[in-house]
Amino acid sequence: MGISIGVGTIIVGLLISAVLAYVLTKINKTTGAWVTVLAPFLALAAVFLLRDSIGTTYSLFFLEFELTEYGWFFSMIMLLVFACVSFFNVYWMKKMVHPAAYNMLYLLALTGTLGAFMAKDFIGLFIFWEMIVWSSMFIIPFGKSRKASVVYYAFSALGSLAMLYGIFYLYNAFGSFNIQEVLKLAATDTTAALVAFITIGIAGMVKLGVFPFHLWLPRAHGNAPDTFSPILSGGLVKAGGFAVFLIAVVMPSYEAFATQLQFMGVSITSYIFILFGAVSIVVGTLMAIKQDDFKKLIAYSSVANAGYIIIGLAMTDALSVGGAFMHIFAHALASAAAFLAVAAVSHRTGTTKMSELGGLIHRMPLTYLVYLIAIISMAGIPPMAGFISKWMLFQSMIDNGMVFVATAAFFGSIGSFLYVFRPLSAVFLGQLSPKHYKVKKAPVLMMIPMIILSGLTVLFGIFPNIVLRIVSRIQTSVGMEGLQFDGTKIIGSNGSLDPTLIVVIFGIGFMIALVIFLLHPKSRKVELMDTYTASEFIYTPELLHYSHSFYAPFERLYKNAPDTSKWYKAILKKVSEIGGFVSYAFFSSKPRIVVFWIVIAMVALLWGGSV
Repeated sequence: MGISIGVGTIIVGLLISAVLAYVLTKINKTTGAWVTVLAPFLALAAVFLLRDSIGTTYSLFFLEFELTEYGWFFSMIMLLVFACVSFFNVYWMKKMVHPAAYNMLYLLALTGTLGAFMAKDFIGLFIFWEMIVWSSMFIIPFGKSRKASVVYYAFSALGSLAMLYGIFYLYNAFGSFNIQEVLKLAATDTTAALVAFITIGIAGMVKLGVFPFHLWLPRAHGNAPDTFSPILSGGLVKAGGFAVFLIAVVMPSYEAFATQLQFMGVSITSYIFILFGAVSIVVGTLMAIKQDDFKKLIAYSSVANAGYIIIGLAMTDALSVGGAFMHIFAHALASAAAFLAVAAVSHRTGTTKMSELGGLIHRMPLTYLVYLIAIISMAGIPPMAGFISKWMLFQSMIDNGMVFVATAAFFGSIGSFLYVFRPLSAVFLGQLSPKHYKVKKAPVLMMIPMIILSGLTVLFGIFPNIVLRIVSRIQTSVGMEGLQFDGTKIIGSNGSLDPTLIVVIFGIGFMIALVIFLLHPKSRKVELMDTYTASEFIYTPELLHYSHSFYAPFERLYKNAPDTSKWYKAILKKVSEIGGFVSYAFFSSKPRIVVFWIVIAMVALLWGGSV
């Protein structure tokens, strides 16, 4: 079967671009890097132009793709993140051990996401899902640690095998791989629906980094190349949200589990997923507060934010699903921008350790502003896009009477103020280290994507209905009730939200604060070794750094809390022991072992012959 114009053409174009990037990078690193910049932007424009072709089916050899409302939405987010982050590739080619392989794998990861979001059947979904897993697995070791890649693949393999089991179970039950057709049939069969919900749900939770499958995420994000961490957090983990959306909303779970015990307005199965989301918020928040590494802190914040997404999708009412989609979009923008700010700092200073930084607002003011906007959105403060999504999710939790879940979500929002403020003060504020006196601001090409992401975060915080009206069409396309609007207002279950009014109020407050700041005298700047130490020489200046024991009193409250990593390490030890035994018993080169198995085989044959 030939290639049809549309999604198939875009995917083939990206595959060709991946090969082209590899070849050209071998010839010239900069030229190859520019391929990774142009390809996502061209694909972004192409998918955007396909907006009027929703519902169209496309073919690519033996694979079929369908342009759905939700597939288009997820694809646009992914392409936007990849396109913006790709600017950084131009500067990282000299730092990459294998730049040609990186550029190729970078575009293969993008191809995998588009194929997964547009796949019409489960076979195509699984093939492109694995393309995401394998390309990411080979990129992560280009950073700081190969072990992080092993941990990532171990968890990804769990998710992939769970998904594969669910796919074959559904095929055996209904004789089809068509995603929408099979899921609608599964909704009429409680057992099939439960299998699909658990298996595909596990794949989604693993990819999102939801507790208890979260351990891969800070390791992979923290150790991946600085140019790929924004892709992992802002883009690829959102594929997990796509998988959960399929079994929670497209199936839909509220019909499939209508006969189950209902708890707080949802089935007990869905509520278990919601609880995992709530725990993920708390665990991600507490772990983020403890981090000294800039990247790992934002990675753990992604664990917490994944909890909000899975709660919203699992509650399956119009406001919660709308809030989850808005949060997927808002967090993709904010986390990608925050990780790019980290990459810019790392590019200029060579470190992401907060205890080694400080005062960079004087050298990198625009990078500071980008990070500030990102963390305001992640903390859910108006007028940023993250505030809109959290408001919708809180409204839905309160309406369903989920006190425990709402408490966890509220704790996560308060805790986010703590962990996002730590890099703000430790990296950008405070005293500038003498070794960073000559640090320059981020290059222009780095600033362009950061400004784009920050601008979109502010824009969609002021005018969220641009995104939410698309989300509402997604909801109606899968048989749900859409979001309700009244002009610029978003209608919630316990009130309405007018982003325009909030912007006006915050604008007035900002102007008043600015006037007060300008009229009052400024503090005197002092050098790091000024005489506030009573003329004593500082032998350990790092002890006076902002980030040193930043939240020590708070951290002591949960330092002895249970750690899931110990449980995983115990499993790893047992698997290693079994593997060692199997290797010794069946793959040994020692003569006595070989003779032992020969004797066993002969005895078995003789015994079998006598019987």
